[in-house]
Amino acid sequence: MRTRRVRGCYIPVERARHFSQRAQPEEVYEVLENGDFKALWVRTRSFGKSPAYIVYGRTEEGRYLVIHGILLEDPPLKDVFMPVTVRPMTQKEKRYYEEHREGGPHEGD
Repeated sequence: MRTRRVRGCYIPVERARHFSQRAQPEEVYEVLENGDFKALWVRTRSFGKSPAYIVYGRTEEGRYLVIHGILLEDPPLKDVFMPVTVRPMTQKEKRYYEEHREGGPHEGD
């Protein structure tokens, strides 16, 4: 399993509008940067040449969120994560996150 380096997060305005009823962009950044409760990155099917991930994590306020997104492949945003949608976790997803969280995206999961 090879760890992939993520250089940041880019949230286009239209994506932020899309998920604004379920989560704010600041909460997405909190999930991705939370040092106390590291995000769990799970690789899924790619969108074209961009690897796709489901990211499970917690905000500073303790909200559990699921972030579906892609890792951009083209410069200048190469290796930058772009959320596609965000929603609260289900109880089943919370259990999965608590059992598996260690952090970092992994190739081949």
